[in-house]
Amino acid sequence: MTDLSAFPPQMVLLDCETTGGRASRDRLTEIALIEVKDGKVVDRWETLLNPKCTIPPWITRLTGITNPMVAEAPCFEDIAEELFERLQGKVLVAHNARFDYSFLKQSFQRFGLAISNKTLCSVKLSRKLYPQYRRHGLDRIIERLAISVDARHRAMADTEVILAFMQRISEQFEVDVISSICQQLLKRPSLPSHINQSQIDALPLAAGIYRFFDAEDGLLYIGKSVNIRDRVLSHFGQDHKSAKELDISNQLHRIEFEQTPSDFGAQLLENTEIKRFSPRFNRRQTKTKKLYQLALSENAQGYHQLETVVAEMTEIDAITHRYGLFRSRKQAEKKVLEIIEEHHLCQKLCGVEKRQKGACFGFQLKKCRGACCDKEAPTSYNLRLQLALQQIKNQQWPWPGPILVEEHPINDDWEQVHFHLLDQWCYLGRVRDNTDCLQKLSVHQNQPALFDLDAYKILLRFLLNPSRQKHHRLAIKPISLEQLEHAL
Repeated sequence: MTDLSAFPPQMVLLDCETTGGRASRDRLTEIALIEVKDGKVVDRWETLLNPKCTIPPWITRLTGITNPMVAEAPCFEDIAEELFERLQGKVLVAHNARFDYSFLKQSFQRFGLAISNKTLCSVKLSRKLYPQYRRHGLDRIIERLAISVDARHRAMADTEVILAFMQRISEQFEVDVISSICQQLLKRPSLPSHINQSQIDALPLAAGIYRFFDAEDGLLYIGKSVNIRDRVLSHFGQDHKSAKELDISNQLHRIEFEQTPSDFGAQLLENTEIKRFSPRFNRRQTKTKKLYQLALSENAQGYHQLETVVAEMTEIDAITHRYGLFRSRKQAEKKVLEIIEEHHLCQKLCGVEKRQKGACFGFQLKKCRGACCDKEAPTSYNLRLQLALQQIKNQQWPWPGPILVEEHPINDDWEQVHFHLLDQWCYLGRVRDNTDCLQKLSVHQNQPALFDLDAYKILLRFLLNPSRQKHHRLAIKPISLEQLEHAL
């Protein structure tokens, strides 16, 4: 048998079969190990595992592992301690090692054990040593090496393929070449199988956004950071506690980035692109077409009444003169209940209780001071209501018209200045020159931009905070159409 001494001296080649693709949800059904010590195979070990859940039919069709086959098999906790001892101090080698390692780590964590093995991915070995080939999946390697496999997608059969592949590498390449590549891969952060280190090296240590794409150039995810490279690498942790991170890693084939002068531009650009392109895994910051607010009116007796209304998304003045901004009616009503409870307001006047006559239920519980039954004067009640609403009062636009925000780079290695056009808390985009600015303002006047809650929150954080403005080197310049030709 071919000597494997060019590889790490203590290795465990392994493969796991599972009930699905998510380590946080799915479970192991089979595991196989081939232990290699000082270049020689010293042991083989395999077992089926009872996942304590039903194996989906499509998994059975793929692996051949059925529910009756695992019914009498040990559970993971039955073999956890033995397996833990077998893996201790070993480099784990697998094809798409991130997948197998994530299942092992999650399984051990449920049992109360923690593993922290280094991993060596045979996909990455293949990409490094055989760059002339486009695909490096296990089926492609089986085809290239003409390996005979009787039970593809069974754990030991697939582990034997990895062993045969490493033997072929040892026959075709010098020891120093193999050893050097292994050391490189073991020192670097674990990267998804289809991502080269060169793609990571190209990422700047500066502010901006990054975009993840799949094999068909479908947009998976858009993120932002003050340090793009570090943030991208943070997605590739080996524990995969987040099913989303594992899904992204499995599908990721290409990374793009766009640098910005500071975090201000990065946040605005990320928000704008997520709303525009709806990446597959950006679920939290999707485009909001409807917002809710609290509006005041006055009844015939002079008491102010509170009502939950739909925000007029193009009437920014109306938005800023009402109270709160909520993504759902339920969220708005929850806030009303909190205000009632905290300030002893009337449930009827706040629109919670619909009865027409008599005192509200809160008055009977001594939680309302009696505005609903003339026990509290309108002036007193209205003042208390106004004070209660101050905590959710929306910020008025503090400038007489549109403004330009100059964003100067905080990184000395980058010299580009970005100009951002804003009006009435609406982000109208970056502008290149006077003509571009005039065109965007003209479009906005004829067809006002929709109010965006996420952009509003970003602008509040930066534009009303002098210390943050200074730190991010932002300069605010009010403009008018008459002054436009001198604005840039």
